[in-house]
Amino acid sequence: MTKEEILAKSRDENHDEDLIDLEVQSKAAKVGIYVSFLLCAAISILEFIFTKKVSVQCWMVFFGITATIFLIKFIKMHKKHELFVFLCYLVIFILLTIRFSFTLLGKA
Repeated sequence: MTKEEILAKSRDENHDEDLIDLEVQSKAAKVGIYVSFLLCAAISILEFIFTKKVSVQCWMVFFGITATIFLIKFIKMHKKHELFVFLCYLVIFILLTIRFSFTLLGKA
């Protein structure tokens, strides 16, 4: 096989996706999740310091995003670990949503 044939076959197998680009996107997503967690934690700490309360809105968003990420990973890779983590994050998201709903209704 010539170099061009090998490259063409590789492009066909990878559906024209650049492997470096995919790795950069993966690392960026991981860093984004860590930064999101730190921002939610900082907001919660500051809110508690100044108001002695902690709202759940930013944590709802965080757990909703992470649940979605693990759902997509499970759909693509069919790994049980991804499904388990998705279900854990989904339960946390649902509980936070219920708590937020009670707060809106004035029952919390």
